[in-house]
Order: sequence, then structure tokens, then C-alpha cells
Amino acid sequence: MQPEPPPRPVVIYDAGCGFCRRWAARLQRWDRAGRLTLLPLQDDRAPALAGRPRSALEFALHAVLPSGEVLAGAAALRAICRYLPGGWLPRALLALPGALPLAERLYAYVARRWGPVGSRTGRR
Repeated sequence: MQPEPPPRPVVIYDAGCGFCRRWAARLQRWDRAGRLTLLPLQDDRAPALAGRPRSALEFALHAVLPSGEVLAGAAALRAICRYLPGGWLPRALLALPGALPLAERLYAYVARRWGPVGSRTGRR
């Protein structure tokens, strides 16, 4: 059974990844109004909330929106920006033709290079 959608957006990130933790901290600072909930994928609630297995959550940031929609990677970042002050600018840029597919490729590159899968040390 799928849980009720959250009342405000939930950002699911990998707390075992230093790069991810730093960006989650930046998001939290940027979110001065407290409109987002940050939830580590290591929290037992994350897979059920996203409706995806933990193994699927490990490869990208996920956003679970109040509508129940679940987005990953650059699409999640674009949706998250809707709730942040000044987030209209990155959203506008990502709405340009071809920008989101390019951002997805960039996201995948960064995740491979600095995320847990492609980290330089091979450890989280």
C-alpha cells in the first residue's frame, strides 16, 4: 500500500555520500522558509514514501511532491526549485528546450564522479 503523499515536498538524498550531504546542507540553508523536508535514503521511510526500492534511490536525488509525483535527478532539482527563494531562475533555465536532458547528463556525470558509485576512494 502506497503511503499518503507528503504535505510538503520531501527530498531524499544519500546521507552516506559526503557530496550529497554537503548539497543537502546547502538546500536546507537555501530553504529559509522551511518548505522542504530532507530525508536520508537510509531512513526506513524513504523507500515506502518514494514507492521505490532503496537500491533505486541510491543513484540519484529524489523528490516526492505533495501531488504524489516522484522525480529523480535533474527533474527533481527543477521541481525542488519551485519551493526555494529565487528558484525561479534555475527553473526557467531548465525549462529551455533541451536543457533538462543536458542537465540529466551532467547530473549523471557528477553522480558517477563524486557520488558513492564513482567516488575516488570507492567508499561512501
